[in-house]
This record gives sequence, C-alpha cells and structure tokens, in this order.
Amino acid sequence: MKKRLKLCEACNEPFKWDDDVILVEDDVYHKDCVSLYPMGYFAMLDDEPLGETENDDGDEAFNHLDDDELEESL
Repeated sequence: MKKRLKLCEACNEPFKWDDDVILVEDDVYHKDCVSLYPMGYFAMLDDEPLGETENDDGDEAFNHLDDDELEESL
C-alpha cells in the first residue's frame, strides 16, 4: 500500500526531503509559504526552562510590582 504524500497546508504542494519546513502544532508548512515573527523569548534559569517572555531587555520593577512589593531606594 502506497503512502499518501504530505502536502503543505498553505500551497498544497508535496514536501521534498530537503525542504525547509515550519511546524505549527500538527500542521506542516514550507518555510517560504509562511511569515515568521519573533514574538517573545524563552527564559531559562540554571538550564531549567521558566517560560516565554516578551521583555527581552528587562524592564523597571515599578512597572510590574506594587510599591509595597519593592524595597525603598536610598
């Protein structure tokens, strides 16, 4: 029994063995068929994953914490 070729979800063309592909959940696309946008960064601590973040450069603590959660500045 012959297998059915997997097709790109965008262009419906079959994949060649050396095509660059993008996996999105269970769907496969040719890399050239989709646009990729960097939407965040993945934070690690001692080689353990913490999760995704969008503030790659950090941000001032007062933007995210209440006054009673911060140490007073001198």
